[in-house]
Amino acid sequence: MGPIREIQIEPNCLEAELPALDELRAMGIEVGPPTFDVANPSQTMYITETREGLMAAKSRGLISILLMSDPDEAMKLTALEPAGAIVSLLELPDFVRLLRSRL
Repeated sequence: MGPIREIQIEPNCLEAELPALDELRAMGIEVGPPTFDVANPSQTMYITETREGLMAAKSRGLISILLMSDPDEAMKLTALEPAGAIVSLLELPDFVRLLRSRL
């Protein structure tokens, strides 16, 4: 995994434009809905809360991040071994900063 340059968020995970998304953009990260045109899959996070989303991310070589909005379902989905997990999109800027500090 390289430095995160792009984050794709499934529409069902995005209830509103959150201040966290503006913060990510200020960090130089492109944020938007899933697209199939990804220049650097190893530098692109894919945020999802579904099995289908995790499988799609894995098949495209993206960094799969599980949004754990439903705890019971999230526990089942961890068997698919996402690269990481968050409880809220509000955690995303701190998560990216943590990853950057470890590169």
